[in-house]
Formats: sequence, structure tokens, C-alpha cells
Amino acid sequence: MGERRINAGRVLSCAGVIAAAAMLGVSAPAVAQKAAGETASARVLIDRSLSRSSVRVTGYTGASVSFVLAQAWPGGTVRTKQLSDVAALIGVRERLEPARAGTSLIELVDGTRLLGSLEQPADGARAAETGIAHGTSIGDVSFDLDHLSRIVFDATAETSSIGAGDADVVELANGDRMEGLVASLWPLVVEDASDASKKTELTADRVRQIVMSNKRRESGLSRVWLRDGSVVNVSTFVKGEGGVLAGEAHVDGNEGVFRLHTSADRVIALVMSGTKLSALSEIPVSGYRPLSGRRWTPGPTVVGGMTGGALGGDIELCGPMSAEWDLASGAARFSAGVELAAGARALGSCTLIVEWRGKEIARVVLNDMTPSGEIVAALGGGAGKLSLRIEQGDRGPVQNRVVLRQALVMEERH
Repeated sequence: MGERRINAGRVLSCAGVIAAAAMLGVSAPAVAQKAAGETASARVLIDRSLSRSSVRVTGYTGASVSFVLAQAWPGGTVRTKQLSDVAALIGVRERLEPARAGTSLIELVDGTRLLGSLEQPADGARAAETGIAHGTSIGDVSFDLDHLSRIVFDATAETSSIGAGDADVVELANGDRMEGLVASLWPLVVEDASDASKKTELTADRVRQIVMSNKRRESGLSRVWLRDGSVVNVSTFVKGEGGVLAGEAHVDGNEGVFRLHTSADRVIALVMSGTKLSALSEIPVSGYRPLSGRRWTPGPTVVGGMTGGALGGDIELCGPMSAEWDLASGAARFSAGVELAAGARALGSCTLIVEWRGKEIARVVLNDMTPSGEIVAALGGGAGKLSLRIEQGDRGPVQNRVVLRQALVMEERH
């Protein structure tokens, strides 16, 4: 089986996200003219300080992105920013396209996520442990068991959420699970977790998904999320025609370089290399409690987010309350869009206070006159406890429901 072994640890889903500069530069005094039928994707542009702007992306030109500020769309000035100055572009409540019949979902340890038809290689020393995904966003891609994180044989089927553990997990079509070591794909053979001499051979029609115990590895490259659900790691962005995003894609376990070439409207998120971001929604809540005499409060709830959780989700807090997250060493900055929940804007009145290691670092007052705001705060590195506290305003505890959008923690890179 090559060098693969059963590895402990969980696959971490990082929502690393970042984009556009604090000072948004203006290109030539061109003006966006919205022709009939023309659209431009709504995105949140986040710079490397984690400050954010709402924009409409009009296209890409090599290593730069063109956009119009959302409040000026469609007749506003077109601005251009080098991608090297961008941290991330994030889609606003995007929904992925439904998977096509006959496609499989393949996730690899470097975060690559592909949809395509599966085939066994014709030959090779490890042909039984290797597969080829055809018709993916970057062409035909080969993978083996050492680099595989997850495979769903029918991408249209519903599957359970299974984290990576000490053993490979096979979820059967009837919902049962088997744990052990996936020894080969062709045929699919599973060695029992407690007795390797016990082997079970399965056909693909009996299996929903396989979740491998292989640990995730950060590629260190820029990452692109596409509307069909694909996720691609890109080392270099190159010039394309007609505002498309083009670049050289790399896949763990493949020596060659793949070509990414996609229209701007199909790019629903872009995370540039050089900054490590984590979604707060994917960090476990360490504790929460009610305030202002309340006997009980629901915990922080993750809402929305793209299918697959690639970029995490929004977080809803029902105040008055406080909630805490333990952040790992290297936490450098925290950022989030903040707003009263849609049904709370008429009567809601509260203050969101952010504390780091017991010291206040930011606060936002929310009410019907100012229902939204932004938090950008330095954490200074090192581990610590991040606390978010909702205190009631002059209208009392009624409708103190707050939503954090794209709540991100920036980590130092060493």
C-alpha cells in the first residue's frame, strides 16, 4: 500500500479567507456601464488588515481584479486591485450548483475538491489503489489512497458528516458504517480495524462515501472556490481573455501543472496565499451563558455558509449573552461584519463587545438606525480566549439577535 498508514487526528476545515486593499485604488476613469443582461457578482472584498468592502466583481485581468463598489453599482467607477494586495474575495450567501448525475466528489488532503466521473488506470504498479477523475474543473486528475481525503461515489446523494479519525470509514448505501483500512479501490477492499486478516470486498453501488484517515496538508497556495463545488489550489495567476480568472493549478500527488480557466461569475470565493485565515464558525465554542438575569440562552448557531462548509458560515447570537472561543497560538487579528438579524431590526437595540484575554478590544452599537457595523481588531499573537458579549440597549432584551458575517481569525505565518 505504498507508505500509507492509519493516521490519528481530524481533517481540519479551514476557511482561510482574505482580499482587496484598505485603500481601494482607482484604475483609469472608466465607468461601469451595465448593459442589458449583464451582471456582476456580489462579493465581500477583504484586505490584509481584514477590513472589508462590498463590491461587484466585473472581471479579472491576469493578476488583478476589477470591481465597482456595491453602493455605486451599476454606474460607478471601475476600480482595479492587484491580487498580490488582496487577501480574499467571498461570495455573499452563495449557493452551489446541484451536482450532475453520474459525477463523483473527490476531496484530497491538500484541500483540492473535484467533481467528475471515475475510472481505474489501465496499468501501473498501484493501479488498484489509484483513480482518475474525468471532466473536472481543471481536466483529468489522478489520485491515490495516500492523497485521498474523501470520495463520494454519487455526488447527487446525501451523505453523513464524518470527520477523519484513526481509521478509514466507509459509509454504506443503507447507512451502516465500516471502520478499518481501505486497502484498494479496484476492487474496494476494507481491512477490519481490529483484525487486518478480515477483509470485506464491496462494489461501488453499495457505498455512499469513503472518509480516509489521512491528515490534511496545507498547500500554501492561493485557493479558488467555484460554483460547481470545486476547490482548486493555484500557484500563479496568468492573463486570460474576456475577464476570466486563469492560473496554474497544482494537485497533491500529481507532478504536472493544471490549467484553471473560468469566468468571473463562476468564482464564488478566492483566498490568496501569504495569509492564514480561519472561520470562527469552524472553531468550537468553549462556553456561553445568558446575561441580564436570563435563565437560559441558546448557544451560538452557525447559519448559512456554502455547501461543504468550505468557507464556514455566519454565526447567530441570541442576547443578552456571552460566548467564548479558545484561539490557538498565533492569533493575530479578528474581523467580522456585524448586524441585527433580519427579524430584529425594528425593535432590536444592543451593544456587541469583543474581549481578548479579558480586555475589551472593540464594540459595536446596533439599533434600528444603525443595524450593521464592522469589527477589525488586533489580537497580538499567542493563544487566548476570545469573548463576544451582547448587552441589552435602551429597549431592553427584546430582539437582541446579532449575526456575525464572515467572522475570521487571522493567524501569523512563521
